[in-house]
Amino acid sequence: MNMYENCSRGCDAYPIVLYHIPNEQYPLSTPFHWQDDLEILHITNGEITLSLDGKMYQSHAGEVVCINPGQLHSFHSNTPDASCDIFIFPLKHLLFTHEDHDQENLLRPLIEGQYGFPLYLKNSAKQRLLQAIHLQKEQPVAYEMQTKALLLQMIAYISQQNAFILLHSAKKNDTCKEIILYIQQHYAEDLPILRIATAVGISPTYFSTYFTEHFGQTFSAYLCSFRINRACALLKSTSQSVAEIALSVGFGSESHFIRNFHKITGMTPFVYRRRKY
Repeated sequence: MNMYENCSRGCDAYPIVLYHIPNEQYPLSTPFHWQDDLEILHITNGEITLSLDGKMYQSHAGEVVCINPGQLHSFHSNTPDASCDIFIFPLKHLLFTHEDHDQENLLRPLIEGQYGFPLYLKNSAKQRLLQAIHLQKEQPVAYEMQTKALLLQMIAYISQQNAFILLHSAKKNDTCKEIILYIQQHYAEDLPILRIATAVGISPTYFSTYFTEHFGQTFSAYLCSFRINRACALLKSTSQSVAEIALSVGFGSESHFIRNFHKITGMTPFVYRRRKY
C-alpha cells in the first residue's frame, strides 16, 4: 500500500479509470494518500467524510467532489449505505500534439499545478462529468473520444465561470506527506512520538497537537488503524497465522491485536478471514 499512488491506470492509450466502492473487496474507506492524477468522487448514496489538506468536509449523495493532483486526502463512510464512483485520469491525457492558445493558457497551467479544480462541481460542469462516468459504465462505440470531449467541455465551462482555484505549495502539506510516508515505512516497528517527530522535524511536545489538527485524529489512533488495515490485507492474501500477522504489523501481542482489530472492524481476525471476498 503506497501513500503516494504512482500506479498506472487503464492503458497508455486510454488512462482513464472508474472505480465503484464499496464492492466485494473494498469498503468505503481509504487511508491518507495522494497521486499525480485528478480524482473526482461522485457520491452515489449516503454520506462520506472527506479529509483534504487538513480540512474535513461532509459530502452527500448527488455531490461531485474534486481532488487535485498532489492533494493529501482520505475519506470514509458516515452511513452504512454510503457508496461512490471514483473517476481518475491524468490531465495530460487531454493535451493535443499542437500547442494552441487554449492549451497554452488553460490546460498547461492546470497540468503544471498553478491552478486547480474547485472542490465541488456544479451545474454544467457536474453534468459533463456525470455523462463521462456513464460512458465508462456503458462503453458505447467511440466512448473514449466522447469522454475526452466531455472533459474538455467541463474545463471550458469552469473557466467561463472563473471557478478554477489558485493552488499553493504549502509547507504543512509537505510535512504531512513526510509523516504519512514515515508511518508507511516504519509502522511494523516500535514507533513512539519522539522518534517520528524527530524524523520529520517537529518538536515532540507539539507533534501530537499538530497531528490531530491536520489528520482529524490522534497519532496513536491513526497508527493503530493503519496497522489493522495492513493486517486485513495479510489476512486476505496470506496463510500466516493471526499471531504472526499481529507481530508483523507492529502489535506486541496477539491479544492486543485481536482486541484492536475487533474495535475497528467489528469482528475478530478469524471471522474476517473466513468472509468471502
